[in-house]
Amino acid sequence: MGKSAMTYRIQDFVVKAVYNDDDPNLTRDNCRAMHNEANIYLILGQHPRIAECLYIGPTRDLIVLKHYPHGNLRRHIAKNTDIKPIQLQKWARQMIEGVAEIHRNGVRHSDIRLDQWLLDEENNARLSDFNASGFDANEELGLEGSKALGLEGFSHYMPRDPMDDSTVPSDLFALGSTLYELEVGHAPFAGSFIEEHGEKITALFEAGKFPEVDALCFGALILGCWKGEFSTALDVLYAGEKSCGLSTRTLQKYCPEPIWSWSSRRKCKTYSSRDSHVVTHRSTNLPFNCLCMAERTGCPVFS
Repeated sequence: MGKSAMTYRIQDFVVKAVYNDDDPNLTRDNCRAMHNEANIYLILGQHPRIAECLYIGPTRDLIVLKHYPHGNLRRHIAKNTDIKPIQLQKWARQMIEGVAEIHRNGVRHSDIRLDQWLLDEENNARLSDFNASGFDANEELGLEGSKALGLEGFSHYMPRDPMDDSTVPSDLFALGSTLYELEVGHAPFAGSFIEEHGEKITALFEAGKFPEVDALCFGALILGCWKGEFSTALDVLYAGEKSCGLSTRTLQKYCPEPIWSWSSRRKCKTYSSRDSHVVTHRSTNLPFNCLCMAERTGCPVFS
């Protein structure tokens, strides 16, 4: 995708605004990516495995997300070399749950990799960054479906026609590479090829030549994702519960109650600034008022 948004930290908020490129065609594509991400946050609503979206501008060209001070999971693991296996198992379960949740809502992420997960205050993993994602039509929100706007990197890319839309299987393939990242500390085939020769990785995947995973805790899940043995992310989760220590009984000390047993989830609404992502009228919330003022007055941050 390249650079499609300008990102700013304002206190406990992360503000994403459209990046205006010198090339008007690129600016148009950037607007589309921002609208795409805004629509997906509306579809997903609030969920403990998804980054929390606090505000979406009326024209959907500005998004405000909660700031997570622990940063992304890839960087966190690189900085901390003494992470216990049970912690990795907790994150693995939460990552799979996050992918299952977006798929349940008709969203394909299309760029799954370890740094797309952010760690919240309780070190729970939350999936983020949906500007390249695709989604099904949503009658409730009046949204037409949208094809994915981007592709995974070579180490996470399921061999296919690059003109084809991303799918649940392509997301699950990338999830396998991401679980590999989580346990090994780097992407599959990292260091084997220079970036310009990334297509060699695709050729290896296509030929069924995968990195060795037999000794890994998540090896069976990773290989199953790469080989297309799972139809859904929930299939991955159930397999992990049986063979990789991802059951809630094993993770009881670290994980909350499984999200799949929750009887309700918070829905997005569009008529009240108290509980809506999209604010279409005057709000009494000070941060929202500041953002709206910045948009109206042409603040350089949003120009």
